[in-house]
Amino acid sequence: MYLKKVVFLVMVAGIAVSTAHAVLEYSAGTGANEAFLTVDFGYEVFDFSYKWEGSEPVSGWTLLDEIDIAGAFDVDATWYESFQSHMINDLSYGAATKYDGGTSWGYYTSTDGAIWTSSAVGLDLRQVSDGDWDGWSWGPVDGDTWEHLRAPGESVPEPISLMLLGTGALLLRARRR
Repeated sequence: MYLKKVVFLVMVAGIAVSTAHAVLEYSAGTGANEAFLTVDFGYEVFDFSYKWEGSEPVSGWTLLDEIDIAGAFDVDATWYESFQSHMINDLSYGAATKYDGGTSWGYYTSTDGAIWTSSAVGLDLRQVSDGDWDGWSWGPVDGDTWEHLRAPGESVPEPISLMLLGTGALLLRARRR
């Protein structure tokens, strides 16, 4: 029975949680179209929106830049002429801090703000339409593929979760003997 409880706790600790989207920090722009931005620092997640007129989509860079210009959210980016694209150096908002286990910002897209996909294109080529979500998540990177490993809203492993994972593995190993 004890083993089942530990395994259940380990499984619960590994479940990803989607972002809540309960409160927007602020909106930038005006218009009938609205797209959203989620920025996940690991322990703090913030949502913003950008509104614009017209039937044409805007770029992911426009979404990020306009929200930066309108308020306390800050983007530190470098324009690379050879790639015709911005590269994000850092994102900040108020006193929010990135957790120590992360190594870079990952760029994600979503149609509902809950199910995220790693962006297949850079933010200057991304076409954001009314209702779309762009997300940035601070987290670890796979050393072999350089793939970002934590989508917005996914839980950050805390020390107790890591301990439970280790304890569960030891108990399973002991049980096999």
